[in-house]
Amino acid sequence: MRKGFVFLFLIAALASTYYGLKNHFGIIEKISPQSSSSSPQTQKKLSTVCPVLEDQMIVAVVLAEYSAQEVERNLDSLFSQTYPHMRVVLVDNGSTDGTFERVETYAKNREKHIELIRYEKKKPQLEVLYHAIGKCDPHEIVAVIEGKDWLSHENVFDHLNCAYANPEVWMTHSRSISHPNYQEVSGKAFSDPLLMGKGMRQQVREEVSPLVTFYAGFFQEIKLQDFLYQGEFIDECYRLAMFLPLIEMGPGHLLFIDEVSYVKNESHQTVDHKLHLQKVAAVESYLRSLPTYPTLSQLKGALKSPSFHRYKADVVLFSEDSPLHLYACLESLFANGRDINEVYVLYKGGDHEFQRAYLNLQNEFHTVHFLNVCDYPGNDYSSLITKVLSNKRHASPFVVIGGDHMLFEEKIRFHECIVSMEMVHADHFLLSPQVEEGESLTSAISIDQGIYAYQLGEKGTSQPFTMAICRKTLFDTLEGIDDLPAFRKLWQRKLLPAAVALFFEEKKVLPLKTTQEPTLAQRKEWGHRFIEGFKIDLSSLSCELDEMEKGELPLIKRDRRRTAHQPTE
Repeated sequence: MRKGFVFLFLIAALASTYYGLKNHFGIIEKISPQSSSSSPQTQKKLSTVCPVLEDQMIVAVVLAEYSAQEVERNLDSLFSQTYPHMRVVLVDNGSTDGTFERVETYAKNREKHIELIRYEKKKPQLEVLYHAIGKCDPHEIVAVIEGKDWLSHENVFDHLNCAYANPEVWMTHSRSISHPNYQEVSGKAFSDPLLMGKGMRQQVREEVSPLVTFYAGFFQEIKLQDFLYQGEFIDECYRLAMFLPLIEMGPGHLLFIDEVSYVKNESHQTVDHKLHLQKVAAVESYLRSLPTYPTLSQLKGALKSPSFHRYKADVVLFSEDSPLHLYACLESLFANGRDINEVYVLYKGGDHEFQRAYLNLQNEFHTVHFLNVCDYPGNDYSSLITKVLSNKRHASPFVVIGGDHMLFEEKIRFHECIVSMEMVHADHFLLSPQVEEGESLTSAISIDQGIYAYQLGEKGTSQPFTMAICRKTLFDTLEGIDDLPAFRKLWQRKLLPAAVALFFEEKKVLPLKTTQEPTLAQRKEWGHRFIEGFKIDLSSLSCELDEMEKGELPLIKRDRRRTAHQPTE
């Protein structure tokens, strides 16, 4: 009897809730989706109720831009949530209407903790989000909310926590209702063919309606270069730039929550002028032209904390009739380089005297692998490079690659460089970029302390061959690479205009260059001096740059290196 009474009570409660929502929103019944029997299979799988084993941390990232009139209502909707495990990050993006001051007063009067970020000058929306979400832990759930909008009821985050209890859910979206008339509801589940066929870039009218949430680690899988247009962060179409890669990486992990959870405030909409609309169209066309992302087999950072791993890099140096410069390069590498795995030197001596000089050099760097190009049958340069760059056991997937006319003047930890590359999913870290100092920092993006990134553009593709950290996967195919000049051209072809490269704010690698190409007689003189026991005096180079550019290198007698020092920390 008691069980029957409880059952009837639940039925009555559900009916009351349904009709209450119907009367409040008016048209929910008319636009409700297909019945559950005809809903996409993906949604059926993701809607499976799973036990909540742990409460997720939900981060509300509020983009407050000229939102003084509505920001308090926005914050009220957040702090009225019954779900306790949440934090609010509010970004005031260049507002001059008192938005920031209102938020400060709100937090003080109500004793609410809000992480406030203020930009005095307006920045592109995607730049603001990139830095804010980049600071989140990968397992945190991010909800992006416009400062002029608000959540529709106090249980939104509770429902999200239940949805993310299913480990197959990586991203959610739901319905939104327009304010002030409350007559337009948007949002629907996407079909399986559209998701699995990755047709979102081609479906111009298909959009993801708010409220959109996702794991921070999922967002962090997107390449930085795909957030940039003509060297700058995208402002227009920022939602499209975010959501297309996410949907393509996890087409089977996008859950549509069938409820109105977001109020979209359209009371202050303005019509954009023609020039702005043209730029929006150009950016959208560019985004839809980008290649689709491969599907992720698993979400690494969201479901478990990543274990600490110290990255190392192999080093490949090219040398031709320049043992004196190579010695200086290796000496500076082992003095200032850290996180070194294996070091390879691919050298070529033009005559017996140069060959003898290289043999003398090998005797002083015992841990370095010296490979004479002339020793390979038919001078098969392609096979030699392939062997060196192959990802064999104990090899690193990253390689420091360059010529021997470079000196490691300052301490460089390759681990830190590679961590920054992984963070933005870049293929290149230019240790000696050929860009103007002022120009490089104008459109540069701060990645870490002293490390910046920039989109190469057409100028970047003409970057001369320089010292750089690269992913070895760039050189999987080396057919037709018969000599060093051919490899240099291949290296340049890998610098695509849309790609992002990293660099140090302060120069750490010094080129040993002269104003004129040294003659054969000059190179032979340097080789002879090396055989006599001389080396370049690294300590005096910074004081004698003018003489060095004229071809006059400061030389001192060298002490024989008994052991090769290869520091790793």
